[in-house]
Amino acid sequence: MNQINIIDSYNEIYKIPYRQFEYPNLMELIIDNLYDDIGGCLGRGLCGTCHVELVSGSMNVPIHPSEKETLSKINSSNKNSRLACQIILDEKINNMTFKIKTEDNINL
Repeated sequence: MNQINIIDSYNEIYKIPYRQFEYPNLMELIIDNLYDDIGGCLGRGLCGTCHVELVSGSMNVPIHPSEKETLSKINSSNKNSRLACQIILDEKINNMTFKIKTEDNINL
């Protein structure tokens, strides 16, 4: 069993176990375990409402150009920003920590 660490907008840390490919992406895992108010575009990487920041760990997967474009329109986006809908639940993200960035001003 793998585990992901999620820091919510109140700085509460949640350790969520998951099986590889149990959900289509990190956004769905977060929605099912913590929230129901992210993912406005239903995982297409267009709205930015599932913006997360990688706090610990290293993602070696290149960012798709459409995800990069969406992130460029988010005021608080930085080099560790990703869209949770674009992160696959596999063993590569096991034990990583992500912070949900719901307070963002999105200029889409």
